[in-house]
Amino acid sequence: MNRPYGFLWLAACALALCGCYSFAGSGLPAGLRTVEIVPVVDKARQPELADQATKAVVDEFVRNGSLRPVDRDGQSRLEAGLTGYSHAPQTFDASGNVGRFRVTVTLDAKFVDQRDDAILFESGGIAGTYDYDPLNETESDAKAKALVLGVRKLVDNTISGW
Repeated sequence: MNRPYGFLWLAACALALCGCYSFAGSGLPAGLRTVEIVPVVDKARQPELADQATKAVVDEFVRNGSLRPVDRDGQSRLEAGLTGYSHAPQTFDASGNVGRFRVTVTLDAKFVDQRDDAILFESGGIAGTYDYDPLNETESDAKAKALVLGVRKLVDNTISGW
């Protein structure tokens, strides 16, 4: 076979095979369309953060688009708990001043198919962490960012079924 035509044949085969694999991106059971989100339970003595977590979970499901959040009678139910919060120094300058802090928000989750009461996903220790410079950001800002990162992991894991 002539070298230029061999390359073209190989390229055509590669292009033909590109469409042979697909990934649905979700481990959700067929027909599951809605999720009832139970208010996040505060197990970390951070009541304002638990309230923010509930809103963040709803917002993340809306952003993700895999399931539509409903107030009640959802086909599925997500129960979550805020299980931990920490704020700790990470780096120090030569004078001993903190250069960076790390905020960690930890959540647990239980996701149930209410049509047959099957547990689709259950996990603890889902953490969102955010490092910040105290000269440029506040602990409150970092807390909100860590929470969003933790909630994103929680929702991603929930719909993936991992």
